[in-house]
Amino acid sequence: MQRWRKSLNDKIHEEQIEKYVPCRIMEIYFDKDGEIEIGSFKLKGLGRDIWLMLDGKHTIGDIVDNLCIKLETRERNAVKCELLTVLKMLKTKELIVANWNPLYKLLKGQEL
Repeated sequence: MQRWRKSLNDKIHEEQIEKYVPCRIMEIYFDKDGEIEIGSFKLKGLGRDIWLMLDGKHTIGDIVDNLCIKLETRERNAVKCELLTVLKMLKTKELIVANWNPLYKLLKGQEL
């Protein structure tokens, strides 16, 4: 019974993650020759595409779907795992908010 609950909780958590709306915090970046520079950090190719979709409007599910189309693949779970790896790295570097809230700046004590 506990095993079933765990798998049900994992499924619910996975469905919730699909609805997260990641958003870049850093709006100061340079997009030059197909490469994005954020300070000393650089993104190109799919990394650039992901960064541009981190606008607070696309859910993780939307981003996965867009990447699957771009990559012409049906391996949605594999794409999602890779995306989550990139998002974790960007979050660790404090470049994104994992689940955007329009009141984020207000909640952090900053002016809008």
